Amino acid sequence: MNPSDLEKDLAAGAFKPLYVFHGQDELLKERYLARMIDIVPEGMRDFNLERLSAEDCTPSVVLEHARTMPFMTRPRLVILRGADKYSAEELAAFTAYLDAPNEDSCLVMILEKMDQRLKFFKEVRKKQFDIDFEAPKGRGLITWVRNAMSLRGMNMGEEAAQALVEQLGDDLMELDREVEKLSLYALGRKAVTVEDVREAARVGHKASVFKLGDALGMQDPARALAELNDLLFTDHHLPILAMMIRHFRLLLRAKSLEGRRLAPNDAASALGVPPFAARQYMEQARGLGLEDVKKGLVRLQEANLTLISSPAPPKAVMESLVLDLARLRRRRQPGL
Repeated sequence: MNPSDLEKDLAAGAFKPLYVFHGQDELLKERYLARMIDIVPEGMRDFNLERLSAEDCTPSVVLEHARTMPFMTRPRLVILRGADKYSAEELAAFTAYLDAPNEDSCLVMILEKMDQRLKFFKEVRKKQFDIDFEAPKGRGLITWVRNAMSLRGMNMGEEAAQALVEQLGDDLMELDREVEKLSLYALGRKAVTVEDVREAARVGHKASVFKLGDALGMQDPARALAELNDLLFTDHHLPILAMMIRHFRLLLRAKSLEGRRLAPNDAASALGVPPFAARQYMEQARGLGLEDVKKGLVRLQEANLTLISSPAPPKAVMESLVLDLARLRRRRQPGL
């Protein structure tokens, strides 16, 4: 099951006797848990809301709470964290509970990974008591960001969401904080735009890496060197080199698209990047000759070999590389 299945139960205000929350999207788990808690009348929470930890409670104690009837009104909610710490033998007590659960109470187990080799978790999956909160990836991140903005009563177009992911990365907590900030920044308007993201959203490490790539593509030696030194202050040189190789490979692919008059979305699809990034790559490619890009890739491979096999200081190698890559257009020979 996935969160959309839980949405139906929340809409009906009726819970199943057991839910097992698993997966890496901790933020979404906590949001749904908070919505479940909201359904328990505030005046009854001292009686009908229990928060337990597997580190402190044996299965028998947890099940005693789960079998307790609600006081005066439903629902009764028992929240157990860390159930994946129990052994297979300890989980057997919960397996027996599945045959005759307390329908007037709801036990919510919150864990990171559900080991489906164990009988209890097999039965949980069979009875559809599990909710998979898998962390979104790829285009799923774009949808996640747009939904997070929608929960705040505002619209966010796909391109704006892509811009935020490109700028910040895939940390859901960071993305959620920036979504909150952007919703306040654009207060009074119906939608958050790409311009809002660029003006108001925090610039994460991933964005700094792309800024170096952009400086190289735009043939700006001073800016490229400044961006490199900022990155080298906290990061290892090899991931930075890998990013630059990727950037020039995309520039080479962008060169192959020149003259085809592709629509922005088609160019983005061909390059495998968001539309706003595709526009940047196409613009940078127009400013470089095909031989420039090929020479850049050769220079990158030379630097890679030097960093692997030479005792030369990595910082000096990287600085020399960046200056060479940012001056490709100046070094172009007449007629090329």
